[in-house]
Amino acid sequence: MMLHGSFSVLRRRPFRLFVIARLISMSGSAMAPVALAFTVLGFDSHPASLAIVLASSTVPQLVLLLVGGVVADRFSRRRLIVIGNVVPALTQACVAALVAAGAATTARIAVLAAVAGGASALMQPAMNSLLPQLVEAGELQEANTLLRLPTNVIRIVAPALGGALVALIGPEWTLGWDAASFAIAAFLCSRLPVSGRVKSGSSVLRDFRDGWSEFSSKFWLWSYVLSGTVVVALWLGGYQLLGPVVVHDLNLGPAVWGTIQGSFAAGLVVGGIISLKWKPTRIMVACVSANLPLALPLLALAAGAPLVWLSASAVLAGIGLDIAIVCWNTSIQEQLPAAVLGRVSSFSAIGELMAVPLGYLVVGATATTAGPSSVLVVSAVVMTLATLVLLAAPSVWAVRRLPAEQPALEDARA
Repeated sequence: MMLHGSFSVLRRRPFRLFVIARLISMSGSAMAPVALAFTVLGFDSHPASLAIVLASSTVPQLVLLLVGGVVADRFSRRRLIVIGNVVPALTQACVAALVAAGAATTARIAVLAAVAGGASALMQPAMNSLLPQLVEAGELQEANTLLRLPTNVIRIVAPALGGALVALIGPEWTLGWDAASFAIAAFLCSRLPVSGRVKSGSSVLRDFRDGWSEFSSKFWLWSYVLSGTVVVALWLGGYQLLGPVVVHDLNLGPAVWGTIQGSFAAGLVVGGIISLKWKPTRIMVACVSANLPLALPLLALAAGAPLVWLSASAVLAGIGLDIAIVCWNTSIQEQLPAAVLGRVSSFSAIGELMAVPLGYLVVGATATTAGPSSVLVVSAVVMTLATLVLLAAPSVWAVRRLPAEQPALEDARA
């Protein structure tokens, strides 16, 4: 039967294969943070220890993302994605084995997290720039949404299931499935029928300069990334780091944190459903505005709110975040040439991640001395201000989405 409307892009077999690979991988990745957080807190309850583990996965990304961006525009994006799944499959298997043997320590987990983070850095620009090779230009928003929607559905069930597994049988089984899911995703992505070599004929330094020129010449692009440097660091420090710490301090346990994570995932699904139908003309204004609800879960955690309010705030944050991500991905895919998407994606990612390790460490250390509540409130206020300031920029209002019938920018320039 012919698919119509928003789901018509699913008729493309390469895109379906890519979605299935992401779905399987996410089934493990959505459970792993619950298992990892309570594994570390099980042998060291200080927030700073969990901060070290989380920061360890981010530091290699800052070093290798620029390399990954250039490589993604020169060589096989499919091969990079396969390697980027195989490496975390091996590292997560090692973590699961250490936990099962009772030999897990902060240092050992941090080293393995750093290796996985390095692989992710090499894979991420290829992942972000692959979609225009799988679908037509007019299908990009639908493809971005449908790529996220099923994985967000998994996020609803997986964190609660992961929390239950940690509570009932221990974290090693959850981490073991995460390793297996990466391995399966690697196999599926190896079957993607995309071209091997994307770009050749120029030096690596010239490629880097061309990508930077494209990125730095657009105020709406780099200003959003600069704002994200603040927002992402405080969001991850407040929600991902202090969230399980607050729940642990309140003696609520991993199952409750899994429920909150599942509520956040439910919001992501709702945001994806909205994105299937809502296609704002001023797409960057919608993108910026959708980030504002991210402050709500931090305020709810700071107040020690009941579970129903914690879950409700997580739902709203999830709705906004998914709309923002779909609008952002669609904006750069529509507004930029396909030949530079890998490099621009790497600049975007490194800009948003460069403060994350420092954010984890500062938030963890400050929360240890001043208490989590004060840090959460300050983080929420700063995040909101960093988002609102973008709405005063005329270039953000000037970015408009392309009509569905308009050809891809690369084809138009050719």
